[in-house]
Amino acid sequence: MNRKWVDNEVYFGPDRRKGGLGKRWGDRRSYNDAAEPPPLGAVMRRLRVQLNSTFTADDRRRVYELARFAASEAERQHLTTCADHLRNVLTSIAAGDFTAADSSVLQAQAAFNGPR
Repeated sequence: MNRKWVDNEVYFGPDRRKGGLGKRWGDRRSYNDAAEPPPLGAVMRRLRVQLNSTFTADDRRRVYELARFAASEAERQHLTTCADHLRNVLTSIAAGDFTAADSSVLQAQAAFNGPR
């Protein structure tokens, strides 16, 4: 699995570019956005901030994708309680209940920061 991560204003997710022969002649892309995935705690903080500024359908889609990444990252780190709360965030976002989603993020953060 590719562990590089892209986070910019256009795309948030794993780097899907394939390694190839290099840049084509005339390709002007000079900055590589791919990096390591962000820490789970930082993703949950970012999710909470973005939940409070969700107004359009595009904002809702971005918040949903961020929550989906947070849930999968929690599962990858074997934090099942945290992942369960983050899956509740997904259902709350799909239902349009952002206050319930925010409280579920708080519960996920408490499970993440709690004793292990």
